[in-house]
Amino acid sequence: MKKKLSCFICVFILMSLNAQQDSTFIESRPTFIGLNFDYGFLLKHTKSLRNIDDAYPSAVSVNWSQLLLTQKAWDFCNCFPKVGVNISYWNWDNPDILGQGLLAMGYVEPYFRTQKRTNLFLRMGIGAAYLNNPFDEDTNPNNESYSTDLSFALMVGLGINYRLTKKLNLNLTAKYNHTSNGGVRTPNKGLNFPTLSLGVNTSLTEVDYPNLSKIGERQPPEDKTRLSLIHFSGWSNAEVGDKDKFYVFGFMANYSRWIGGRSALTAGTEWIFDYSIKEQISVDGSNANFAQGSALIGHEFWLGKVTFSQQLGVYYFNDYRINTDVYQRYGLSYNFNKHIFSGFNLKTHGHVADFIDLRIGYTF
Repeated sequence: MKKKLSCFICVFILMSLNAQQDSTFIESRPTFIGLNFDYGFLLKHTKSLRNIDDAYPSAVSVNWSQLLLTQKAWDFCNCFPKVGVNISYWNWDNPDILGQGLLAMGYVEPYFRTQKRTNLFLRMGIGAAYLNNPFDEDTNPNNESYSTDLSFALMVGLGINYRLTKKLNLNLTAKYNHTSNGGVRTPNKGLNFPTLSLGVNTSLTEVDYPNLSKIGERQPPEDKTRLSLIHFSGWSNAEVGDKDKFYVFGFMANYSRWIGGRSALTAGTEWIFDYSIKEQISVDGSNANFAQGSALIGHEFWLGKVTFSQQLGVYYFNDYRINTDVYQRYGLSYNFNKHIFSGFNLKTHGHVADFIDLRIGYTF
């Protein structure tokens, strides 16, 4: 998960790359189709996964995308982004335990230095995975990576593209991939697999890339600070006795301060009430409190009505300790107006998902 945060930061570093001088251009949205081949290795990020053989997953995928050659896109990121969909077939190199997978993703792929024949891009994708050999206590007890046929899928990558002609492109991408059911059912250690991807794509028409100057310093937002109160609810990723689904809810207070560009720093606190912990306390015959209180610091990207957030939390109240004292949160929210917003958030301890929550909040 830390690699995801690093890749999110990379895109904003890359946005500072210089382009050359202005030229007028006709806006267009050319369509691309492509084919990719992936090869990588499966991370054994917990002790319980180390009893399975090393695995080297591979995939073949097809892509459809549109390149947004528009002034609005350039003004937003000093880049020209592609938006598209990707469908891939994955062989996890361990069919008896891990089986195979079919992943479908929507993705955004900003391109930088497009006036050059060799250019850089970042890819960020989210979607769903169909996995055909989930955990079964009797027939497949060694698969602790996933226990449902359907899972969430996330991917981030950084790549280099070489333009062979005005239509044909060759690219190489380093990616980090993750699947998880978000705590719907356990076990749910997830599949985490870095890969290298070699791809070729072609546009349906010839593409002429404009030569624009970089947008200078952006105007600050009207409100440079946000103070928000949030309620969230979800399902805990835990198994206690013969139960594997527990309600979790909580409240958060969060302060955000704009620091420049589209970035803001955050500080906050939250209280979490996870009923899987309450159940475990009851099984152990303990009288501990199941509530958890924590302090968080982090970073937000303010992208119009959409906010991406990454936070690091440390418990200051954790009476019944079953996890490490440090965790991460990754979130996406949409602002319906100046005050009301909603979204979802993933809480993890390292590479292991704790739960995904849905949330609603009010900004003062």
